[in-house]
Amino acid sequence: MKILAVDDDPFIRELLPIVFREAEYPHLTIADSGAAALALLNESKEPFDCLLLDIEMPEMDGITLCRKVRALKDYQNTPILMVTLRSDAASIERAFAAGANDYVTKPFDVKDIATRVHVAERMLENTEKAPRLDLNALADDAAPGVHEFRLEDPVHIYGVEQLVLPFSLGNYLSQLSRQHLDICQVFATKIEGIEDIYANSTSSEFARTIAAAASSIAKVVDCPQLLMTHNGCGTILSIVTGDSLPGWPEIEGMIQEELDAVDLRHSDGRNMPVTLSVGGPIQPNASRTQRVRKTFDRAIRRVASRQKVKPEAVSLRRPAVSAAH
Repeated sequence: MKILAVDDDPFIRELLPIVFREAEYPHLTIADSGAAALALLNESKEPFDCLLLDIEMPEMDGITLCRKVRALKDYQNTPILMVTLRSDAASIERAFAAGANDYVTKPFDVKDIATRVHVAERMLENTEKAPRLDLNALADDAAPGVHEFRLEDPVHIYGVEQLVLPFSLGNYLSQLSRQHLDICQVFATKIEGIEDIYANSTSSEFARTIAAAASSIAKVVDCPQLLMTHNGCGTILSIVTGDSLPGWPEIEGMIQEELDAVDLRHSDGRNMPVTLSVGGPIQPNASRTQRVRKTFDRAIRRVASRQKVKPEAVSLRRPAVSAAH
């Protein structure tokens, strides 16, 4: 595995080769700044397989560097691990929103590095399980119902603030300290009639629906501590740390109002109403090993219990066309 580590601290730069060799990852390149890292990424003939970025750096911090890396064509899906002080939880949400997939805290040891890089390797192996869609690259005149992804795939939409990959959101949740678990809330939002939307819309229209739902959630919750992922089947999982959530169940109406204001339309100009159900918030499971699966499953069951048929959700539908898998 070819790894690039970026850190401005000379001591850390001397320590990292030793730590990575002991962790059996000898192919390590080190840069001392964000600018030097970008130069290496642009000049390297073979792309790096994993990046390790220190958050606190002068001139260009790790979060800014992460955002710039994600703009590079060869590094849109490369695992990015952030390095941060154990007490700096606030920066982690911003790093994930910028495109990070995981993090390791200082001071770290060989076990910490080995564990998180092993996780990055699994991400590389499973990268195709979350198809990535670029709204600007999808054709508006494509055939409705014909997609290169399945309804249950956790389709990720590039460029939506605070929307991250399912793998990344799981990493974030699994590493939360007990202190942050006490102020963390998880909830799920479900797009009603998503089966009809998938069958009767183009990939561009489907992607814009997911993006509009996520953006509406972000506007209502309105805090940097929000992270979301599309988990497939029109379900968006959200994690918030702090006390920033609006009242429940009023939040459902507030998110729906934001979504209605987007005025989604089919490519031919027809109105495309979309209705959401929002499940009540839960606190994450305390067990680190079972936290992600059990927490997300509970959140999804909660929104399923709230789903309802709304008259305003009915829209003009195109004839269904078989999906291409």
